[in-house]
Amino acid sequence: MDEQAGPGVFFNNNNNSVLGGGGKGPLPDGDAGEAARAQYSIPGILHFLQHEWARFEVERAQWEVERAELQRTAAYAGAA
Repeated sequence: MDEQAGPGVFFNNNNNSVLGGGGKGPLPDGDAGEAARAQYSIPGILHFLQHEWARFEVERAQWEVERAELQRTAAYAGAA
């Protein structure tokens, strides 16, 4: 799993926009900022959430290992 995947990985490039406007047709001159915004899709959003959840679980497991090591070190130091 890509640890450094940003939101750009999940852009929808097939013009099936979830956001209003659909991103179809020429844009008026004043909408350049809107054109730069990402058009997200439901599968892209779900993929992002699954990726973040998996990353969170890995970080939690690493934290638990570190916590157990520190508890073991503290118990050993207290026994001496």
